[in-house]
Amino acid sequence: ASLYSRRIGVGFTGLGDMLCKLRLKYDSEEAVAFVDRLFERIKNIVYDESVNLGQEKGVFPGYDRDQHLRGRFVKALDPAVQARIRKHGLRNVALLTVPPVGSGASLAGTTSGIEPIFDLGYTRRSESLSQQTFTVYHTLVRAYMQRFGVEREEDLPEFFVTAHQILPEMRVRMQATIQKHVDHSISSTVNCPADATEEDVAKIYFLAWKMGCKGITVYRADSRENILTAGTRRSAQAAGASTAIQAAPASASGAPGPVPAVARETHPKRPRPKVTAGRTERIETPRGRIYVTINEDDRGVCEVFVQSLDVEADAIGRMTSLALRTGADPRDVIEQLWRVQSREVAIDRSADGTIVRVTTVAQGVALAVGRALYGPGFRPDLVFPMADRLPAPRPANGYGNGHGASAPAVDAPGSASPGSAEVRDGPAGEIQQPLLTFAGVCPDCGSSLIYENGCSSCRSCGYSRC
Repeated sequence: ASLYSRRIGVGFTGLGDMLCKLRLKYDSEEAVAFVDRLFERIKNIVYDESVNLGQEKGVFPGYDRDQHLRGRFVKALDPAVQARIRKHGLRNVALLTVPPVGSGASLAGTTSGIEPIFDLGYTRRSESLSQQTFTVYHTLVRAYMQRFGVEREEDLPEFFVTAHQILPEMRVRMQATIQKHVDHSISSTVNCPADATEEDVAKIYFLAWKMGCKGITVYRADSRENILTAGTRRSAQAAGASTAIQAAPASASGAPGPVPAVARETHPKRPRPKVTAGRTERIETPRGRIYVTINEDDRGVCEVFVQSLDVEADAIGRMTSLALRTGADPRDVIEQLWRVQSREVAIDRSADGTIVRVTTVAQGVALAVGRALYGPGFRPDLVFPMADRLPAPRPANGYGNGHGASAPAVDAPGSASPGSAEVRDGPAGEIQQPLLTFAGVCPDCGSSLIYENGCSSCRSCGYSRC
């Protein structure tokens, strides 16, 4: 079928940035008119080049001149191009599209496809800078602010408009204008506020259909459950349950309420010496690399620090340190951490080349502590065999092709030299806090995903679910 039609899709990215550089507001009449003229020219140039290829290499096998020339799209081409098609034919049955360019646009530092700027900037909190926050601006926004000495977003000119400031009707109109000059469909996402109703979404779909769009995506803020809010919800429920138990009165029959739990006797926590010696191990996990520092005193391992973009990793390190300093057997601690598993897989290679499959951050910490105690050849997967049943897989993301996470190649990067405690390329130690709409957490670096151009992608590392 591919050879029969030789269908291709010449695409592009950076429309939003281009309009800003031309000082055209994305949702203005001037921008729509300019884009209309631009894509009409692109369309004719691309089809003219397909005629040239047809002359050089031959037309596509399924070419039917009369049927092709009757097509509405070809009839809208420049008359000179139509005349050349009639005489020489085409190399390709269709040539133009606007694909999702999330990862490529992230690498290039531009807007994606026909999307406007998603947001002007987002804040980051740096663990290495005393919890200070700073703003990371979109590439073009940063360049403009530096060149013209602009210090506040409020002082930026109005052509720096973001996806959440554009009316859905204007987004559809811009896409429909481009669709007239694109023979395939266009990847585009209309961002709606969290209070958008079903009727609002339906209006967008019907408007896109009436205006000739071949496809469109609507994303309503906070429309997905268990995305960045689940932890807050669980905490609130737990707090409510705790309060209810503490305040429960006696029953009507006079039976006493719940009896408060009494803590059992615990071992005292041994004091931490002023100076400890240790090592740092880099471990590959499905949540990205973690750096585990294991320190020892004269009685053995006494504390564990976990450096990662996953905020829960710090809690694992703190609880591991507490367990070790209150007399827990290190082997028991390693075993309990190792039994925390998931269906995501990362491959870690030790200094001596021993390969271990790691499925969670907790397993990564267990592996690092085990190597510190028993050497680089430690294999917790053999020492603590796992149960046959794994937790149920997480639901498909609902946006793209539904592919789950897969294991990376066995020769995954990252092995320290034997006996080395040096961290040569440590993590940035930063936690992203985007200002606007989120679409989950990046499984590679732990940053927030954004949903645009029909796909969830990460602006920090380039990860994409499509």
